[in-house]
Amino acid sequence: MPKKILILGGGVGGVVAAKRIAERIRGRVDAEITIINDTDYYLLPPLLVNIALGDIEPSKAQLPLSMLERRGVKFVKAKVTRVDPDNRVVETDQGKFNYDYLLASLGVDFDFQSYNLGVGYHNFTLDGALKLRDALRSFNGGKLIIFTPEPIYRCGVYPFEIVAQLDTVFRKRGIRDRVDITLIHPFEKPIQPLGPEAVKITEEVYAKKGIKYVGNAKPGTVNDKEKVVELANGEKYKYDLLIVVPPARLPKPFEGTPLIADTPTGKWTAIDVYTGRSLKYDDVYLPGEHSMPYIGLPTAGVPVHFTALASATVIAGELLGELLNLPKLMQ
Repeated sequence: MPKKILILGGGVGGVVAAKRIAERIRGRVDAEITIINDTDYYLLPPLLVNIALGDIEPSKAQLPLSMLERRGVKFVKAKVTRVDPDNRVVETDQGKFNYDYLLASLGVDFDFQSYNLGVGYHNFTLDGALKLRDALRSFNGGKLIIFTPEPIYRCGVYPFEIVAQLDTVFRKRGIRDRVDITLIHPFEKPIQPLGPEAVKITEEVYAKKGIKYVGNAKPGTVNDKEKVVELANGEKYKYDLLIVVPPARLPKPFEGTPLIADTPTGKWTAIDVYTGRSLKYDDVYLPGEHSMPYIGLPTAGVPVHFTALASATVIAGELLGELLNLPKLMQ
């Protein structure tokens, strides 16, 4: 019987892992690699902002996941609903799948319910990026707010970059003098985790471009009737166009499973920092954004990419009977 390798998620983690495992074991191990995703295409998330700003069309940010079949990877379009590691079963809206090895990289869920963020625009999904593109094209001036209520969200530098990109867009359109740009963020200073030099450079750029920064903000809610962002201290910021950065949450298929752990920043899947392997199941690997806060890394594509490579290397090594000392290799 072939070994069943089940990969959940057709984003950067799942695709990188599928390619690496297929390359390593092809023709050497009797194995069946299956990748499950709820869309039939791979979408590069960093390009969603380019779609929203009107730089590219969606087709330029997508590749069909069926292309992986050339590498011996079977693709199944389905929505994952539950992961059951005790029984080695994954449940989807298209049925159940068994596995010998599970590698899950399901990203994060975006919380638009808290703080009433659903009334704002965003580019964290393809549909959201297209709606933001339309909103920006019809925006001819006024108060624009980028509201980031919590510090854990996809791509930590995004809010600090998008304000500068919007400044450039409005200057090209000749309306920058009619636009007031404000970034509301929980960090005391912009891009603070990158250190004082990065803060200094960013503050200088913002001052030059006329971008306002409201830091150390404790979130209240968005009052869409009055079109204001309310903070916990009672401060209110009026907007004509609101762009929101939704907090990241644990994907629902992991809820209530032994794969998660409580951390100071919420519930996340618990993994070994070197391999992405679950701390409780040797046959489960979780190199997704849903694990990055647990190991102290940002919920972003780069750490997911390299964690997925590590996970794939270990899985392929075990199937090939190779002994790996990954911590030593990574020193």
